[in-house]
Amino acid sequence: MKFGKKYSIFIETEAKRMLPECSSVEFKRLKKLLKKCSLHDGTTGVSSGRLSVGDVQSDLSWDSDNETCSQTGSRKAEPDEQASCAVCDAQFFPELAKAVSSVVDCFTNSSRQLRSLHLASGPKKLYLRFKTKIPSDSPNMIRFGNILVSYGCMSAVAVRKILKKYDKIHGSQSGRAFQSKLQAMRAELLQSPWLVELGALAINLMEPRVSLSQNKTEESDQAQQGKIWTCNLDTEKQTLSCVVPETVQLDFNLQCSICLDIVFDPVALGCGHIFCCSCVCAAASIPTFQGVRAARRGAKCPLCRQAGVYAYAIYLQELAVLIRLRCQDYFNARREEEREKRLKEAKEHWERETAAIMGF
Repeated sequence: MKFGKKYSIFIETEAKRMLPECSSVEFKRLKKLLKKCSLHDGTTGVSSGRLSVGDVQSDLSWDSDNETCSQTGSRKAEPDEQASCAVCDAQFFPELAKAVSSVVDCFTNSSRQLRSLHLASGPKKLYLRFKTKIPSDSPNMIRFGNILVSYGCMSAVAVRKILKKYDKIHGSQSGRAFQSKLQAMRAELLQSPWLVELGALAINLMEPRVSLSQNKTEESDQAQQGKIWTCNLDTEKQTLSCVVPETVQLDFNLQCSICLDIVFDPVALGCGHIFCCSCVCAAASIPTFQGVRAARRGAKCPLCRQAGVYAYAIYLQELAVLIRLRCQDYFNARREEEREKRLKEAKEHWERETAAIMGF
């Protein structure tokens, strides 16, 4: 079965059942739009053949206000031939950008609601259960989370395939440039920290609980639903892995690139890289107790050096629970260490503030 048909069936059956208002990438319609492009059907005099990717070197600039794209470049072929179709670009990229934005919003909001429901307790949990209409029992929460993971991964793969098709037809690098633009706009779902949260949530729900009412049928169903996620914290390379059947395999590194240890109180910056909260705050020269969003606007990621990522940081609460359950000795030792460090930071900070106010 081809990917386009498989994606359409998944959206119409599983995704729509759990997420009635979910959006999707119209994969087949966008492919038909590209097939009508004048660059390869010979309807215009611009070019009657297909241009090879190696013949074109182009840069794509995207204007989000006017929803237009312009392309400039140099190539080895004749200067009067073009590497892209203006009519095709004016329809293709705005429609794809709108579809990606809708998918990302649906995926992010649904993931946040599921995490809030799992971490809530008491009246708040009851309120969220009626508000979100997400089943609160463990097997159904795992199933809902796995459908979200498949929805995000398959949509991301659909975007990559359609952009690859665009580059193949036009013999350009515009699709690859648009993919890079999506990453800079935090719209690349395969790098989303919410995938890490959904994986940690599924594993946390799989952790053994002392429950006399839980029967063997429920346990086996729970194990079947959570099998796409694996977590390895015992080796030198700590990873959280996800395998979406016949789609993609993802590996998330759970080792902080600054302290080279398992992330404690983990935070994902806007670029998707995960660090300890104290480590990433120290990299931005701010006290840990103020939080990562207190960093200056232009602060850069310590790993990829992308600017402005601190404002979009996400605290990975489910991952923190997973590390606490799986690495109790490490968690307790690191918690005491972090507590002393934060108390010292807070004391020094307020001493400096007091001295500045009093004019010492």
